This record gives sequence, structure tokens and C-alpha cells, in this order.
Amino acid sequence: MVEFLRVLWGAVKDFWEELLLLVLMNLLTVLFAFPVVTFPPALAGLWNVGNLVAKGKGIHWSDYFDGFRHYFWKSLKLALLNVLVLVIVYTNIRFYTPEVAPFKISREVSAWISVFFTLTGLIWLMIQMYPMALLLEQEDERVRIALRNAAFLTGLKPGFTLLLFVTLVLIGIVSLLLPILWPLVTLSFYAVLCNKAVLHLLEPYRKMARERKEAAERAIDSQSE
Repeated sequence: MVEFLRVLWGAVKDFWEELLLLVLMNLLTVLFAFPVVTFPPALAGLWNVGNLVAKGKGIHWSDYFDGFRHYFWKSLKLALLNVLVLVIVYTNIRFYTPEVAPFKISREVSAWISVFFTLTGLIWLMIQMYPMALLLEQEDERVRIALRNAAFLTGLKPGFTLLLFVTLVLIGIVSLLLPILWPLVTLSFYAVLCNKAVLHLLEPYRKMARERKEAAERAIDSQSE
């Protein structure tokens, strides 16, 4: 809990420092949602900006459009994959409903099947908090690798991931009650918070990588002497 709250507070502070530009970029991202096909790349642009904000760097419009262009096809691929998975989950829940199923099925069995696919869908949604932020950090920019790493982080830090998911859901509910938040701040705050979370989760592995590199350099230096 304390670990997550530190990340959340850090995201709030980072977001506040770049509030004006993030609001404008949030508005543009909402406009890009209307043609539908441009919405995933627009989110990629927003996540690219969120990555910089989470690192404490300044942002410019060029950062948004660089992310839009560079991750255009990757973001569409990720979005289509999400739609496919959610359609499969929903179809299975509906298919095994007693009133709809083409065969006789008890309500108890139907309920267990619905619980299974509902949990599967929720776990999938939790995993999806990480892939776009991971694509921005990986040397290998394949979507498959980002999904694999996202699943790994979810399994490694289930409590942290659950808290992050609940926070995003609560923010989404508040934004539904106050619809003005969606076009102004919600998406851009999601971008900053998800990037902040991924950077935090990656830090121990980057620290180990730095230590191994330093140890290897020292070994080379000692041999050369």
C-alpha cells in the first residue's frame, strides 16, 4: 500500500507540473477518438508524453506527435487484440447463459463459467495497464514482448497491480459523474500514472543490470592492468 501511494503521489505531482499542456493534449486525444481509428495512436502519443512527465522531463507537442506516428500500427494492433479478447470473453459468458445456450446447462454451472470468464477479463484488463508504457521503455518494441512483460509484472506485483487497477476504475467512475474530467484530465492522468507505475516496477531490474555492467567493467579493467 505504501509503495503504491508513493507512486500515486509522485504521479499527481508530476501531472500538476505539466497541467496546462496535458489538458490540451487530453482534449486533442478526445477529438482523435471520433474517427475511432486514430484513437489508439492518439493514446500512444499521450502515453509517450506521460512517460516523459513521469521521468520529470519537460514536454512539447512534438513529443505527442512523435508517439502518435512511431506507435501508430503497434497501438492499433494492441487495441484490436484488446477488442478481440473482450469480445471472446463476452461471447463465452453469453453463450453459456441458460436462456441463450443451444444445449441444456444448469444455472450453477453457468454461474461458475461466467465467474471464470469475468475474472479472465478482469485480469486481462489489469495486464493492459502496462503494455503501452513498456513499449516506450523496451529496446525490443514488439507488442508480444510488451504483453509478456506486462503479464510478468502483474504476476510479480499482484497487490500493487490491483491497487493501480482499483484507482483507475475509481477515477473513471468519478469522471463519469463529472463528465468534464474526461476531455480535460482523465486520459492524460492515466498516462502519467501508468508510466510512473511501470518505471517504478522496472527500477529494481535496471539497478541489477547497472550493477552487473559495473561489475563486468571492473573485471575488464582488472584484467587489463
